[in-house]
Amino acid sequence: MFLFWQFNGDNRSFCNQHCPYCYGRLRKTYRHYWNGKVAEWRKAFERLNRGIYFVFSYGEAMGAHGFYECVDLIGEHPHWVLNILTNLSYSPERLIASRLGREKRVFVSACWHPLGVDDRVKGWENFKRNLLMLKEAGIPTHTSMVWYRPQIKWFPEYFDWLDKNDFRVKVRRFIHPKYPLVVRASLRRILPKWFAGKFVLEDYTKAERGYLYASSSPSVIKYGIELEPTYGTPCLAGKDMILVECDGDVKLCADCVGHQHRLGNIFDENFKLNNNPTKCPTNTCGGDYGLLHLFDEKLGTPANKLWDDPFISQIENLPQTSPVAYPHRKEMLKWLEEIKKERSLF
Repeated sequence: MFLFWQFNGDNRSFCNQHCPYCYGRLRKTYRHYWNGKVAEWRKAFERLNRGIYFVFSYGEAMGAHGFYECVDLIGEHPHWVLNILTNLSYSPERLIASRLGREKRVFVSACWHPLGVDDRVKGWENFKRNLLMLKEAGIPTHTSMVWYRPQIKWFPEYFDWLDKNDFRVKVRRFIHPKYPLVVRASLRRILPKWFAGKFVLEDYTKAERGYLYASSSPSVIKYGIELEPTYGTPCLAGKDMILVECDGDVKLCADCVGHQHRLGNIFDENFKLNNNPTKCPTNTCGGDYGLLHLFDEKLGTPANKLWDDPFISQIENLPQTSPVAYPHRKEMLKWLEEIKKERSLF
């Protein structure tokens, strides 16, 4: 099962970078939230009696208090694996040396934020150095960048190096005020004017749209870019995917964190997962992993061609040490040419 463990808090948690497009930077309080209760967390996760695919997201996990305590905890169990969403500004040397690293049960989703660092050139060199260190150690790694208009101009440079070094690359769509997290007018006043506009592909050049499509999966294109509603779509959130907050509260997923979506507390010995799929309660699924769990029969064939989805074996509670393999850009470009014949993208 997928378990988003927010051991260091939500979007107010610690981060060493200050990206202009991050809604977390719009909050005044961001700090460390780790409670240090390793034994209690261990018992809580063990009670689930499942093979668990942990995901660390929000803030910068590798610089958070308790990060390596959590890494070691997950490493104790052979059927537990970890995916880390990180800006990779910290050296991964200790991670590589951990049990998870030695047994290749850790996967790194490294996101390069050129506008989040003080020196873009030095930051890029550090990012590349840490990527190559992971690659040499045999740690599965893919990279991503946010489709934020002021930095798209640099993408060709980054794509060129990443492609030459055979790293998988994906572009994360830019979250905008149409989404509930940043819809308030008070936030729009402090953002660029174009930020507050309705998200439509026509707002971007053909080249910009090409980059986005050529680095996205079919499901992300449908639900994340073209914004077809997911409301009511059967989903495995709450059954085989949950989000666990730093205080132990369990929510459906990263998009459904309100009290109405609370499933209980993982420290409660009587806590149980849902037995059946739920129906998506939101119009737009913002989680890349969540998009894999929507039961969309129409997307089944093309999605399965391009994604290595460990979720099927996780449902069956089998050991799974394969990461979510975002399509290689070469695969996406080939797929893009195929679907251009069927409809006009640009």
